[in-house]
Amino acid sequence: MILRRATATVLISIGVAAALFAGCAAADPSPGTTRATGTGTGTSTGSGGSSTGSGTGAGGSTGGGTTTGGGGSIGPINPGNPDAGADVKVSPDAACAQEARKGEKKQTDLYMMMDNSGSMDMVDMGQTLSRWDNLAQAIPVFVNDPVNVGMQLGLDFFPEGGQQGGQQASCNVPDYTNANVPIDFIPGMNNMQSQAIITAVQGRARSGGTPTVPALTGALQAAKTWQMAHPDRSLSVLFMTDGQPTGCQGNTVNAAANVAQQYSTGMPAIKTYVLGVGPDTGNLDAIAAAGGTMSAFMVTNGGAAALAKALADIRKSTLTCDYNLPNIEGGMLDTGKVVVSVRIGAAGTFVEVPRVQGVSECAMDPVRNPNGVGWYYDNPTSPTKITLCANSCGPLQITDGSEVNILLGCEPKRIPPPN
Repeated sequence: MILRRATATVLISIGVAAALFAGCAAADPSPGTTRATGTGTGTSTGSGGSSTGSGTGAGGSTGGGTTTGGGGSIGPINPGNPDAGADVKVSPDAACAQEARKGEKKQTDLYMMMDNSGSMDMVDMGQTLSRWDNLAQAIPVFVNDPVNVGMQLGLDFFPEGGQQGGQQASCNVPDYTNANVPIDFIPGMNNMQSQAIITAVQGRARSGGTPTVPALTGALQAAKTWQMAHPDRSLSVLFMTDGQPTGCQGNTVNAAANVAQQYSTGMPAIKTYVLGVGPDTGNLDAIAAAGGTMSAFMVTNGGAAALAKALADIRKSTLTCDYNLPNIEGGMLDTGKVVVSVRIGAAGTFVEVPRVQGVSECAMDPVRNPNGVGWYYDNPTSPTKITLCANSCGPLQITDGSEVNILLGCEPKRIPPPN
């Protein structure tokens, strides 16, 4: 069995702590009490007095007075879990109070576009089942896996209108914008959505060529439309294919990569994950890289078990580095006074991460951004969340004990962002 993800370590789902430092304004120096809202309970001790209240920590006393209360929190976005994703109001006089919050990173929802071209019926050397039958056995394992509870999945196929053994297939993008199985939750074993996906795969015939560009374009269009109607979710396309583009004018890997990049850098950003099935897939990495997911997941042999593992690894890699910004009582968030720092592993030290203007500036560039690190707002003028660039996010996902600190109302260091 060979399971390859080029130049990338397979990500492991872990909990990553997200801590918020709110306010950064000095507490009232006169004796008295300053209060900020948050969640949980905890205590901390400061010079000249104590701090007790909500949060795992709070500012100490100032000028002999007592400060009560802690800051609010910034947590992983998880709309399906009311305990993990709610915004917490933060008082502007929170005196750099702190609350740490731990939780699983939110996994994205997936819109699967599955290749049913004639070549999917091929049985590769060393295999007993066809590419299609191996994938058809792997998908039920994936959709019924309890770890995927809370994920939403949808499914469509390509090509449409193909002929068995030939290259004829629809080259019209609109033919690939209507899901065979619309996006919905897969809460657990024998769920109706899971069964609908399994039934659709089992009943799908294989024929025609590989109209990669129109199929991918249609899937991304459909995903963007759904994402705009569900802004509280995060949707990506999973493109599953066994070969290079065939048929249709302009149907090339480069063209497909250009489409993937257009959507991965758009607003809302839609990423493209790629699963290559079989030994003749060619350069699918270019499509994945342009789609914001670094490289394709390739299963050249190993059968259904290897494909099931690849699907599980893709799910792990979809865990986002998105964090909600809390509401600030009595005022607007100063978007220029937000500091993000990360610590890789429990024994690491915090390093401030520079802000970039968008996902397009996360790309490694020898002059503008040599390491491809940074963070950005979902909306620069009216942000609701921050997102870490892939190179800043990846080490957090694979290293246990890692932590993210977000400080509101504090001046960042003047780390030069990309120009």
